[in-house]
Amino acid sequence: MGTPFWQLTRSTQCDEGMLLMYKGILLGHPLMAQCHKFITRHKPLNHKQWLQRIAQVPEIDQQIDFYNSGPTITLLENKIAELLGKERALFVHKGMVGQNAALLQWSANLNRHRIAIHPQSHIAVDESDAYDKLLNLEVWMFGEPHCAITDNDIARLPEDLAAIVLELPTRRAGFRLPQWQTLEYLQQFAKTRGIPIHIDGARLLEAACYWQKPYADVAGIGNSVYVSLYKTLGAAAGGVVAGETEFIEQLIPWRSRMGGDLFTAFPYVLSALWGLRHYLPRIPEFHQRAYALAQAIQHRFGDEALPFPVQCNGFLVQLPVSAQVLERRALKLAEEKGIWLFDRILPQGEQSCRFEIQAGDALDDWQDADLVDLLEQLSR
Repeated sequence: MGTPFWQLTRSTQCDEGMLLMYKGILLGHPLMAQCHKFITRHKPLNHKQWLQRIAQVPEIDQQIDFYNSGPTITLLENKIAELLGKERALFVHKGMVGQNAALLQWSANLNRHRIAIHPQSHIAVDESDAYDKLLNLEVWMFGEPHCAITDNDIARLPEDLAAIVLELPTRRAGFRLPQWQTLEYLQQFAKTRGIPIHIDGARLLEAACYWQKPYADVAGIGNSVYVSLYKTLGAAAGGVVAGETEFIEQLIPWRSRMGGDLFTAFPYVLSALWGLRHYLPRIPEFHQRAYALAQAIQHRFGDEALPFPVQCNGFLVQLPVSAQVLERRALKLAEEKGIWLFDRILPQGEQSCRFEIQAGDALDDWQDADLVDLLEQLSR
């Protein structure tokens, strides 16, 4: 095996070794831990800060959970179920476990073995073909790259599907969201054909502001829905799958079979309860901040700086500088100023690149004009 990338970049000097990209991913780079100012997502916490946050949660004195059983897990599941307007919710330590369990159960219930997914969905791009290698499911790709699904995409769906998977938003397509009328059409299409809809709603709470709909209305498009606890809700990890009681109870054995019966999950659960109190009320604020920042970037760099219109708290920025040059400058900035800008840089030809901004409390430390000034300096 080759030398791990974190060993290649351990030097405290911004030398050539420090400039090696690991598939474009900078998240977890050693310099990141030395930084005090960030722009995307929430401010990262160290071990001590995580423990301090968990200690603030009122439920800290309740009985600890064991193997997914305990008062704090029940409380969390009930809160998420109510938030999403579903009968029952099930905590999972990892979203992939919950979603795979849901898809397997829909397949078993209908005795069908094909699911529909977007070609840039998380399931298609980030799970090493688990739908095939692990679940033994076939896929029907619907929707075009870099686009949200349309009515025409839906009309071409086959009728022998175990489930239609709807990622809201589709991150790899540029945080794209379909129009509400398209979601209603999909719901009616699926209902008349007896096909369940599963929502990969890892960022569903962040997306709901776009349609100006309650979370329960968005979740109501699906028969089952997954939401992340560690993205905008800021938990240490974990997620929840919600739906009708009978279906959710069918997922419990699958969670166990997939290694989801953790001895205890209290850091995930208590930090999620903290997030429901502190981050959930701020989601509309993060949504508006993303719009405002994107407008400032567009005003300075032009329309080409935003490949896609902003629809939720996450969006892509494109700058006229190569990925390698931007990475070198960003790491130098991290080393010299303690400012961390990018978790991932995506090349777009020789003299252009893209990166994500996901509005969270990290932006509390910035004025939009100051951040845009800095991006302009880095792109020269």
